[in-house]
Amino acid sequence: MPTFPYVIINAFTRTSFGGNPAVIIALPPSSLSQPQTFSEETMIKTSLAFAQPMSIFLSPSSDDSTLLDVRFYNGTFAPPFCGHGMLAAVRALCTNALPSLGQFGSEVKLRTKAGTIFSACSVTESGSNEEKYEIVLPATTFVTISDVEMDRITSVVSEAAGRNVQVEYAAEGEGKMGNRKYLMIIVGPDENIGNMKLDTDVLRKTSYGTNIITNLTPNDDQVFVSRVFAPAEGIPEDHVCGSAHTLLVPYWATRLGKKNQEEMYVRQVSTREGELWVTWDQDKGLVRLKGHAKFFGKGDFTI
Repeated sequence: MPTFPYVIINAFTRTSFGGNPAVIIALPPSSLSQPQTFSEETMIKTSLAFAQPMSIFLSPSSDDSTLLDVRFYNGTFAPPFCGHGMLAAVRALCTNALPSLGQFGSEVKLRTKAGTIFSACSVTESGSNEEKYEIVLPATTFVTISDVEMDRITSVVSEAAGRNVQVEYAAEGEGKMGNRKYLMIIVGPDENIGNMKLDTDVLRKTSYGTNIITNLTPNDDQVFVSRVFAPAEGIPEDHVCGSAHTLLVPYWATRLGKKNQEEMYVRQVSTREGELWVTWDQDKGLVRLKGHAKFFGKGDFTI
């Protein structure tokens, strides 16, 4: 029976119990190419068995030695891309935590099922001995929702919170890495997002796959905070969502008049919490996300 190595890494954190966990699984070469030898059914069952927020399956490409094929699964939910999953995978690859996949330097290239190739790298900044990892994603454009829809969303959020919530603005966006629909909800400055208790089943009524709640923070060292909920996708709360920042970063950079590629330090304030250093390259339409990644565990499994 075949045995497969794996590691578990927490993305966007320096701690063992923070950030967003992901299990990264190394498969033999060509396992994810056509014809696929490691089936979707097997990936779903494996993901369900690990019960991590995301399972990432990696396999050396059969047609390009510089690429790894990648698939993302949260049980039966298979997003075309996962930001925290990619950051965790880059940490595993750049530190040779999965040697069967090959040797990598400071940069890796991953190819999704749709054929999209993403580059990511490790970063050691001047004056610091702390390693960070950076992923680059296409920015998501946002469109202000109508007044009628705004009233409806405010009602849903207030119902989920069990009280009246001050909603200042809301916009929708559609991710460029798939058909993921985002709803961004900006709440008032008096709302403490980290302390908000929300009925995530009620949030399904927004009709959006991913609900992002955000506001500015009064702390001088950080710009904005957020929380992300995707109950319709089987994720009541996403501990730290990389792809949500493809919408958050352009919005806040525009609203605050940030310079092109000016870096912002931001946090996602779920129970596990996470921290990100983010920039918006307006000329190229790209969002760069940097963060730490904490190794948690490793092993092998046999099927």
